[in-house]
Amino acid sequence: MTKRERVERTYAFEPADKPPFVPAIYEHKARLIGRSPSEVCRSLDLLLEALDKELEVYDPDVLTVGVDVYNVEAEAVGCEVRYFGSAPDVPAVAAPILKGRGGLDGLRRPDPGRDGRMPLLVEAAARLERAVGSGLIVRGAVTGPFSLACALAGTEEVLVATLEDPGFVRDLVAFSARVTVDFGTAFLEKGVEPVLFDSKASPGAASPRVFHEFVLPAYRDLVMPELRRAGARTLPLIIGGDTTPILEDLLQTGAGQLLCDAGADLALFAKRCKEERRALRASVDARLVHTGRPGKIREEARGILHQMVGQPGFLFGCGVVAYDCDPRNVIALREARDEFARS
Repeated sequence: MTKRERVERTYAFEPADKPPFVPAIYEHKARLIGRSPSEVCRSLDLLLEALDKELEVYDPDVLTVGVDVYNVEAEAVGCEVRYFGSAPDVPAVAAPILKGRGGLDGLRRPDPGRDGRMPLLVEAAARLERAVGSGLIVRGAVTGPFSLACALAGTEEVLVATLEDPGFVRDLVAFSARVTVDFGTAFLEKGVEPVLFDSKASPGAASPRVFHEFVLPAYRDLVMPELRRAGARTLPLIIGGDTTPILEDLLQTGAGQLLCDAGADLALFAKRCKEERRALRASVDARLVHTGRPGKIREEARGILHQMVGQPGFLFGCGVVAYDCDPRNVIALREARDEFARS
């Protein structure tokens, strides 16, 4: 069974030889080739080299084209992104560009074929798809609308405005949702599935009320329908942290796959995703993967894998792997998955 067949059968709720292994490798892929995130995220050649190395070292079932996944669209809209040369720090938006509703009319939707680093990511994904896509699913990382809104206007400012100026937040999230759709569609035009990241919408960053009133409508009414019309099939929605309080709203977004991050109620996620026929990725805690020893990581992985025995649509992974994480710790996860499959 090829990696692509394994993943496609999993999303179709059909039996596969083993759960797909989908670790969250973003800035860490730079470390695999001895370069910094700032270097890799701005170089087509280095990004492709890092992705090839990720495939060689970790043997994942899916490859995601993305490094600093929350910066690309914000930069293309007009935010300054701070880079750190050869240092291991992850690039970050330097400051928001909006100060209230006054600047909203001046925002321009970026062109994924021309603006910022969007063309670089799309080209990398297209080349990778041509090279390995027959046997492996390639994904393009796309920022979700609420996280993009927070980058453009500032997280605290957006959260305050959900109470003081909700119309502004809805308009800003609607603008951001259009950017999300545009970038996702650019990947789809190259045969690459988008994966949506929106962790600013987690209950740890915003409240369930904010998700229900501002985030859910953007996904349900615009992002997911538009991307499906553009040809998307899987549409994973990745929101970290304990998202148990918003599980029912997550199911209403139309996402084809959810994430149950460490600390969330895996039993409840498994039950509801099975009932609603949604794929589910369960994750080993990123902190354990970063600081733990391989034996402890395998033990934790086995616990999750055994809990999910018989769960259709189950993918196995971990939280975001830190730049300086020991590769042996990630390899331990894959080894645990393989040992589980053999048993």
